[in-house]
Amino acid sequence: MNILKATFVAALATSFGVPAAASPAFDAFKKICGDTHADFPAVKAALGGAGWAPTEILPTNMEGVTPTEGIARTSTVGNQRIAIYAWVGPKPPYQLTSCTAHVPSLKQGQATAEVKAWLGFAPETSSSAKATWRYGLTNGAPTAVTSAGFEPAAAGDGLYFLNVLTEGGEVVIDLLKIRHPKAN
Repeated sequence: MNILKATFVAALATSFGVPAAASPAFDAFKKICGDTHADFPAVKAALGGAGWAPTEILPTNMEGVTPTEGIARTSTVGNQRIAIYAWVGPKPPYQLTSCTAHVPSLKQGQATAEVKAWLGFAPETSSSAKATWRYGLTNGAPTAVTSAGFEPAAAGDGLYFLNVLTEGGEVVIDLLKIRHPKAN
């Protein structure tokens, strides 16, 4: 009877869109990129921990940005391989930080559901190819922002763009932080 009840509860949760438990790789992304609010020194320190090995740094393809520092590490968490690439650099008048995870064994739909559950709101745009969130922080908690809120967010704790997409057979979870360098 307990197996039947557990199956019913799981089916009911799935039908209402309740995500399954987060994958170990997503938890690693959240801890290293998300919980640090993409603060490069904190990301770098987290990637210096046990279990993270150096890997090749991927170049940024963001026009007008030349990173001043970057780090790339790979690890296996649970049974999932994850590579995290992070960099910091100026794009005047802003300071940008990127923290990107590549996870071959994660599916895009699962990653999108995990990000939605973590942030607490739906993506601003979503398709089968890509989901995008734009947010700032209100009392430390992510809050969706529209284009009218971009400058105030960048002048405060930062404006965040988070994308989930599939690239080369891997799910990519990319967090970009945009901040005015003079912001406290």
